[in-house]
Amino acid sequence: MKKLIAGLLGPLLLGACAALPDADTPLPWDTAVSQGTLANGLQYRLVREASQPGRLDLRLAVNAGSIDEAEDQVGVAHMVEHLLFHSRAGQNSNVRERMTELGWVQGRHFNAMTNYERTQYMLSPPAGVKQTPQALQVLADMVFAADYTAADLERERPIVIEEWRGGLGVAQRMNQQRTASQRVGSRYPEHRTIGNEAAIRSASLGSLQAYQAKWYQPGNMVISAVGDFEPAAMLAQIEQAFGKAAGTGSPARAYRDLPLDNSLKVFHLHDPQSGSNQVSLLLRLHEPDSRGSSRNALRERLIDRMTLAVLLDSLRRQPLQPGVRSLIAQKTLIGSQSTVLGIAAGVEGQAHDQALRQLLSEIERLRQHGFSEADFQREQAHIRGLGKKTVVNTKARSFEQWVEQLSNATAPEGRVTDRQATAGRYLEVLEQIDRSDLEQRLQRWFASRDRVLQISAPEASLVRLPTVAQVEALQASIAQTRLSAPVSEAPKVAATPRFELPAPGTAGTIVARKAFAQEQVEHWRLSNGDRLVWLRRNGPDGKWLLQAESSAGYNIDGAPAWRLQMAAQLALASAPQAGASQALAEWRKQQRATISLEHSPQRLQMNLSAAPEQLPSLFQSYRLNQQANIDPALFSEARADLLARSNSRPDDVRSQQDSQQRRLKFGADAWQSPTPATLQALTSEQLGADWQRLAGAPVTYYLMADIDPAQLEPLVREQLASVPRTSALPSKPVMQQPGQRRHDLAIALEPRAVLEASSYQPQAWSPEAAMRVATLRDLANQRLKQRLRGEASGIYRLQFDSELNPQTQRIESRLNFTCDPARVDELWAMAQQTLAELDVDGQWVAAQRRELSRQEAKRRDDPQTQFKRLILSERHWQDPRYLRTQPQLPAALSLPALQQQARLLFPQANQVQLRLLPSVTALEQAL
Repeated sequence: MKKLIAGLLGPLLLGACAALPDADTPLPWDTAVSQGTLANGLQYRLVREASQPGRLDLRLAVNAGSIDEAEDQVGVAHMVEHLLFHSRAGQNSNVRERMTELGWVQGRHFNAMTNYERTQYMLSPPAGVKQTPQALQVLADMVFAADYTAADLERERPIVIEEWRGGLGVAQRMNQQRTASQRVGSRYPEHRTIGNEAAIRSASLGSLQAYQAKWYQPGNMVISAVGDFEPAAMLAQIEQAFGKAAGTGSPARAYRDLPLDNSLKVFHLHDPQSGSNQVSLLLRLHEPDSRGSSRNALRERLIDRMTLAVLLDSLRRQPLQPGVRSLIAQKTLIGSQSTVLGIAAGVEGQAHDQALRQLLSEIERLRQHGFSEADFQREQAHIRGLGKKTVVNTKARSFEQWVEQLSNATAPEGRVTDRQATAGRYLEVLEQIDRSDLEQRLQRWFASRDRVLQISAPEASLVRLPTVAQVEALQASIAQTRLSAPVSEAPKVAATPRFELPAPGTAGTIVARKAFAQEQVEHWRLSNGDRLVWLRRNGPDGKWLLQAESSAGYNIDGAPAWRLQMAAQLALASAPQAGASQALAEWRKQQRATISLEHSPQRLQMNLSAAPEQLPSLFQSYRLNQQANIDPALFSEARADLLARSNSRPDDVRSQQDSQQRRLKFGADAWQSPTPATLQALTSEQLGADWQRLAGAPVTYYLMADIDPAQLEPLVREQLASVPRTSALPSKPVMQQPGQRRHDLAIALEPRAVLEASSYQPQAWSPEAAMRVATLRDLANQRLKQRLRGEASGIYRLQFDSELNPQTQRIESRLNFTCDPARVDELWAMAQQTLAELDVDGQWVAAQRRELSRQEAKRRDDPQTQFKRLILSERHWQDPRYLRTQPQLPAALSLPALQQQARLLFPQANQVQLRLLPSVTALEQAL
């Protein structure tokens, strides 16, 4: 399924080769792609891309998914994907074991995915093209051997159940309702990719083999390869691995398209955990003419996209009625010809009747009046501009772009074509389209009699669902009314006045300097108490970076954390002068001096970047932020938004879980969410005082810029040293309390257990120790998945994270997994044992040291990495020694050091765990 958002041109500009074909011939393949079909029907697409020497990406797509399952095969397509990793092809070990023995890691070097219409197997061998024969043979064995056993199925079945269980939740429940209503009458709602628990538990070996025998045929497969290889040599190896397999063609699949019944269907979408509040009308059609790559298909697609873009622009311009928050439009492609146009109104509170009336009125307004010539001209100019840019863009596709393009083109009619030539054809076709084409397309969409009305509301809202007769009567009544023409131009906004930079105040001085010649770093101490740490080299893409940080975190006495966060966020958008916030935003945009905020419990950080010629603007942008006065209009808007969210917040399991986790780890839940009464009493003056307090804390600046000191010094004195400071704001540390604790929270709506555990170990920070912890973290993830998934078949999703935190001087580790509630004790004990016994050997250490040496060679040339390491060094030692000692990092991965570090990764003495368990209602529903 592809979603087409109005205004996006990306899919339009994929096409053709160097010369434009005549007549209505499809656009040919990009000449960089070697493509064809083996004698047995297997299609291949190969691209030599040598920008990353030795790299290889292989993908085998089977054009079959869950929609192709028989009625008694629900969930089988996805289960076949899992079982193919148990294929042996006559060998003693299965393909997963063989890949693991080669040092390949699942998720990094091999993976697979299934959706409604396709199953894809992805390999990216660590040794690249050197391992092409092994990679191709693995793929061939997987899709053709079909020798997994009933015992393999029973080992994999619990893992698939855990994948199903792990995907449960409010998002899954709402998406299931949306799919069931959007695709009502089709096979899609009953053939979700993951299936359901009953289907997974009952699937037989025979049903899997039957599905594979029908759909895993060479003629139904596409293999794609991108990498540093010669296409002829790669083709020969593909022939050797895949050419002997015999196969038949694919059966017809008309069921992939939606059956249209020319009636209105009304659905209520709701969930106790969802805050979705919307009225959507879906218009379902068959539009086969816009598929393919012929000239006519391109013309049809261009009309579609232009019509959708103008429709969306028009909806956004219309005045919103009380209770209506927004109007949007979106189009979805399904199967080979089905489309769904969705027009939706966002709702405030329980104003669903008002939203429905406006939604139907805006559709009727456009049906009566259509688009203006100005609408058409604007969109035509937009398309023309994008097309012309693409025509002159000769930049080659990157490795990742080639992988994505070939992956997206695995449908039988898919192809990757030259961007410049396709843009040329679109520009040619564009001149043959006029406003009447868009008007006719819009009228065709609105004439659809197959309609779905979706009304979503939070469970707490009492929404009266209209009947089909009531909706049709309302629509007929509106159609009999002569409506005014749509607002064709956005309301004219007064021109933003030119921003006048306020005087910076009395310039300060640089009172002390210290140079570190080897690291190309200088320290300057300013007269207002601030410090400047200057790295004399350019940042990413030649830009200059400025990071300003202070102790003004949000975990300080005197105000709740949410209020301090709100003050900092509003100050970022406010100007020193009253009413000048919009002008300041325009000035920053024009000066290309971007600024962003990171606010943590113990630190306030501003990040800025600009091109070298914009250095004065970089400093000015920061100074203006420090002098900001909270804009009353911005404050009112933010407060209204918080009030709306506070009043419509559902009974959220996640918030209860987070609160209990904070109490468990820190001894108390210090977080306070604002109440409606607190928000009503809040004033912009309060937030202004909060911001002045935060902005008064002394700052350390980190500057990355290759600039002459004579140019830098006056800017620092005038723009930075002139900012008044008061005193540091000591924040309260947020640290896990010692000891073992556990709490069970039986409130989940899903039949699963979620275990969240954390532990810590005091340890002084150093780059070498941090690197050891990061290396062991990856090993721990592999070992945990191997035991809990591979051996115990008890989990599907598991995450273990561990870092040496320089701020707390602790190794802080977290473990999270979902599982069957009946197995949570068993799997927790196994996870504890795995982490307690985490061992390393010399061979593994040597491999990790080689890989780290390779990565470090790149990191020392990466400006962003060097900037981050400078900051870490300065925070810890107040000097840049990390930049000098970083070549020694690989040597830190020694066997004794890693063995000692492994024992400190997840100490039992400080383990706390929260178990989110099913509620009584969830357990009863599961039974």
